[in-house]
Amino acid sequence: MDLSKRFPRSPRETLSGIAMLPRTIDKARAHWAGTLGEYIYDCPMDKQLFKTLGIDAAALAAIVEQAADDRAVLERVRHIWRNPPPAEIESHNDAIEHWSPKSDEGRKHFEETRTRVAPTRTDVTTWTDLIDIEEGRLAPA
Repeated sequence: MDLSKRFPRSPRETLSGIAMLPRTIDKARAHWAGTLGEYIYDCPMDKQLFKTLGIDAAALAAIVEQAADDRAVLERVRHIWRNPPPAEIESHNDAIEHWSPKSDEGRKHFEETRTRVAPTRTDVTTWTDLIDIEEGRLAPA
């Protein structure tokens, strides 16, 4: 996957009911291919996913490198994850849906990005919305 030419999937997209997993798989594939572009593998949202699954970036990247598709990734991940209960997956998905700046520096970066990407959308307060706007999944106005 070449993330310098196309976008990864939305943070909202799920695999086995887990938000962010498809996007992180896309970034792991690009990581191995050397085609991450401006994306970051093991960013804070990825770290939330890893925490939920009880794995780390290196473990998922190694699985993705060997797996032909999402289903194969999921089968291999299930052998090492801690099998989070449904309530924890729901909490994880909610955290991804409502991901917002956590610091003054983060808020500044968020505001600068929103001003550049969707200057009229002051209703956008989460990174998840801003990512989807920037990548063309939500209308900027």
